[in-house]
Amino acid sequence: MARLPNVTREQLKTEDQKFYDDIAGSRGSIRGPYGVLLHSPDLAARVAATGAYVRFDFDMPNSLKEVVIIAAAREAKSQYEFSAHARLAREAGVSEDTITAIAQGKAPEGLSGDEETLVRYTIELLRDRQISDATFDAVKNKWGDRGVVDVTALIGHYLLVAQILGAFEVELGPGMTAELPD
Repeated sequence: MARLPNVTREQLKTEDQKFYDDIAGSRGSIRGPYGVLLHSPDLAARVAATGAYVRFDFDMPNSLKEVVIIAAAREAKSQYEFSAHARLAREAGVSEDTITAIAQGKAPEGLSGDEETLVRYTIELLRDRQISDATFDAVKNKWGDRGVVDVTALIGHYLLVAQILGAFEVELGPGMTAELPD
C-alpha cells in the first residue's frame, strides 16, 4: 500500500486544481508518481513540465527515449516505471529482445546502433556515476550539444520519478504486470 494516498482534484485548493487538470490533460489521468506529487501541487506541476519536455518535445524518436527510460528504470530498480514504459516502448516499436535484455541487466550487450549507445550512456551515468569520453562523444556526435543535455535530463527526470515511486511505495496500477526480475 502506498505511503501517501493519491490526491484527488477535490482535495486541492481551487487555485491548485489547474495543476491537476494540466497533468491529467497531458497524460490522460493522474497515476504513478503524480498522485503523490500533488501533495505539493507546485512541485507536481514543475516535475510534469520537465517530464512533458523530455518525453514529448525534444528531438529524438520515441522508441529511443523509451529505451533510455526503461534503462534508467532498471538501474533504479523501479518496477512501476519499468512496467509502464516497457508498454510504451513496445507501442513505439522497441523489440521484445531489447526490452528483455534491459530488464535482465544484459544490455547494452546484444544491442546495436543508437539503442546500444544510449543504454551504455544511461548505465555509465547511473551505475558508474561518470561517462567515458567515448560514450559521451558518441551521444554528442549523434545528437549535438543540446541532444546530450536533453538525454542526460531524460535520465535524471526518470531517476527522480523512480525515487518518488520508491519512497512512497507506489504500487503497480490496474492492468500493469511486473517486468523486472526480483
